[in-house]
Amino acid sequence: MTTNGQTVHDLLREVALARGLRRSTYLHYQRLLTRLDLLDREVGEVAQGDVVESLWSIDSPNTRRAAVICLRSVFGWPMKIPRGIPRRYDLPDEDTLRLALMTTPHEPRGLLMMYAGLRIGEACAITSSDVTGDRLRVDKQVQQLHETGKPTTTKVGPTKSGVAEVVIPHFLTGVVLSLDKTTKPDVVRESIRRAGLKVGIRLNPHMLRHWYASTMLARGVPLSVVSEQMRHSDIAVTLRTYSQANTSRTIHDTFG
Repeated sequence: MTTNGQTVHDLLREVALARGLRRSTYLHYQRLLTRLDLLDREVGEVAQGDVVESLWSIDSPNTRRAAVICLRSVFGWPMKIPRGIPRRYDLPDEDTLRLALMTTPHEPRGLLMMYAGLRIGEACAITSSDVTGDRLRVDKQVQQLHETGKPTTTKVGPTKSGVAEVVIPHFLTGVVLSLDKTTKPDVVRESIRRAGLKVGIRLNPHMLRHWYASTMLARGVPLSVVSEQMRHSDIAVTLRTYSQANTSRTIHDTFG
């Protein structure tokens, strides 16, 4: 791979083509490199030490982690990837979440995230053809691609977890059968946010997925089953990310 006279943007395109990066990943890397003020610079002018210094201008540890992954992929630098920090939520109770979802026309998509653990793009791609009894086939997601200076585009593509089947509560079968077409994630995300405000909570799609996993663990569902339902490649991801609990309540409930 030659770099003489190349800009970082040119190198990113070359890497994306060579590695078959998904369009969404390419655009994500593009945004990160722009944030680091690297995209339009010549590759030969970019020094790893200077870039490492600039990483500390990124306040969010998880965004900083994403930037390191991007730099490793594009430049091939042997940088250590910092551990991500799991998001912690003050999770509302089930009744409050259900009440909030009842106020949005996208309630079926919200229920898919809350009771099937789907990511928002996956929930937006589900239609009636994806359910058979208590089994839901999850093999696609709706992606919205945001590229600077161009209109936002929407497409249906493969999920990040690959093809899988999850078991869903019986009541959710009827909900899925009501879905005859896909929808846009940004519309659903905004609708769910507004629904939360109506009942006095801050609500987003990932909170619903987080509630699903945390509630299963709290109710004694085996970790292996939770990991399978969440479609994680490693059970440690489930334990590290979703085993959120109130320590005091857990100890007192266990020992009195």
